[in-house]
Amino acid sequence: MADSSLASRKVEKTYIVEHLDPELEEWSSLEYAAIARESYAAGAKFCLSSVPKELRLPRALQEAKGLHVEHESVEALYADMKQTVCLLDPAATKELSPGDGDRFNVFLFGGILGDDPPRGM
Repeated sequence: MADSSLASRKVEKTYIVEHLDPELEEWSSLEYAAIARESYAAGAKFCLSSVPKELRLPRALQEAKGLHVEHESVEALYADMKQTVCLLDPAATKELSPGDGDRFNVFLFGGILGDDPPRGM
């Protein structure tokens, strides 16, 4: 299931969730499976990056079409292609626009799924 060549392949669009937790809760697994299904149906790739090697994914996620699992961070995977990655940040000063779809091939969601309000609060 892991695809170490994801960053080097020509892909229409790639959506990445940087999985920053040591565990995977059931609701996250359901969210990831839905994103994988929808991405696959649209001809796009969905990647979970920074997945700890010891983390065992639920069977449904292991079998999800279109899902790529990476143990490395996006920073490492796209080190030489950072200009192709759009960080989707709710605190960004510039809003996402239709032109960004032409400018970027990769859209990164990191630390925003399920962290509102922030866990430390």
